[in-house]
Amino acid sequence: MDRRSFLKIAAGTGLAVALPRHARAALPPYKGPFYVMISARGGWDPVYLCDPKPKGTFNRHYDYDPADPTAIGDIHYADIPVPANLVTDPMSLPYLMKNADFFAKYASKMVVINGLNMATNNHDRGVVTIWSGRGDGGYPNFAALVAATRAPEHPLAFISGGGYSGTGNLIPVTRLNSVTSFRKLAEPNRVNPADPNNTTTYLHEDTFARIAQAQQERLAAFKAKQNLPKIEAAAGQLYLARGNLDLLSSVALPDTLIDMPNEMGDLERMAQQTQLAMAAFTAGLAVGVNLELGGFDTHANHDTVQVRQLAKLLWGIDYVMSQAALAGIDSNLIVMVGSDFGRGKGYNGMDQGSGKDHWPVSSALFLSGNPGLLGGGGRVIGATTEAEQLPIGINPDTLELDESEDGIILTAPHVHLALRELAGVAESPAAKKFGIVTDMLPLFG
Repeated sequence: MDRRSFLKIAAGTGLAVALPRHARAALPPYKGPFYVMISARGGWDPVYLCDPKPKGTFNRHYDYDPADPTAIGDIHYADIPVPANLVTDPMSLPYLMKNADFFAKYASKMVVINGLNMATNNHDRGVVTIWSGRGDGGYPNFAALVAATRAPEHPLAFISGGGYSGTGNLIPVTRLNSVTSFRKLAEPNRVNPADPNNTTTYLHEDTFARIAQAQQERLAAFKAKQNLPKIEAAAGQLYLARGNLDLLSSVALPDTLIDMPNEMGDLERMAQQTQLAMAAFTAGLAVGVNLELGGFDTHANHDTVQVRQLAKLLWGIDYVMSQAALAGIDSNLIVMVGSDFGRGKGYNGMDQGSGKDHWPVSSALFLSGNPGLLGGGGRVIGATTEAEQLPIGINPDTLELDESEDGIILTAPHVHLALRELAGVAESPAAKKFGIVTDMLPLFG
């Protein structure tokens, strides 16, 4: 690409401040921290995960005694079995992870927030709230905010495979749902980019390069004639996107994609998106990624469906962490797991097939291969009452439970303000543009 033309177009689109001083080939790789946002879409049940309750109104599936809890250190969990009849194909069982196994493996690397008041029972508002810190829309996903601050010029700075992908127009979002679709985008001249052994191209490389150059020149000429800012900006963004194809093709994608039984299709998609995310991270082209697993809206068959989806989710989180470890970036990775809201309070019927309805009180999990990034692992902040499943306030300084009127009820704005501080972007122009007004709590040290 002609550097003079590149900079001219970029300046015209208002992107000059985000461009490197040297040629694009010298774009420095982003080296972390990396952020993975995992959405349990539909409203999960923390009572069946990290906020256990005794058998009764809220739980009829496992035994729990607060006086003698099932716990790893300070983190209590619901000791729910994973019976074989949760799936129809026995080959699916290895892709389900029990709470006991998950917390035994990750409790020391984890921060749990319970009693999180989402202030909504609405799915759309809940999804926006948990990932942006505001429920009224327009605010960026936390990972997008960090990407816009740390590496706005990188072509895959913020990847979304589902969940809330709002960016506040700070940066583009890359919507890639699979490694196959990425290969097609990154190598448009390959006849079959999904086959690593087939290097056949539609055109000779020199011919393809001349066509690409002609497209860029035509696009630059088109942009130069535009007077409407939106059309001019869109043309410039397309110019930049096309110019990044060589960087995209440098991503070392896995030759073999994870394959699961048909009934595990939702988890397979999440796992394949994880493979793509790790490739983008290790290439230094991405800052954050959204992943999503649905199926948590359990108004019926709660004790079967919720348990199965949670077991899938925990396997998926474990896969993210293990793939990050294989890539050598787990100690430079922060994972957040959340949901639209919680479920409860209690069941909506007396029979075994009854479910739980929407409940605004939820939880969130944070993990890292280096718990020091989280201000220390093995911690639980917040709680809910046993009688009403309502949030209990905390002391804003010590984070200890405080049931007096001085106790602060945890909310998504509290979490996101602390996350911004953790990521070192709280004073960035992007964060100030999308300000969050609430108490600053030392959730992550």
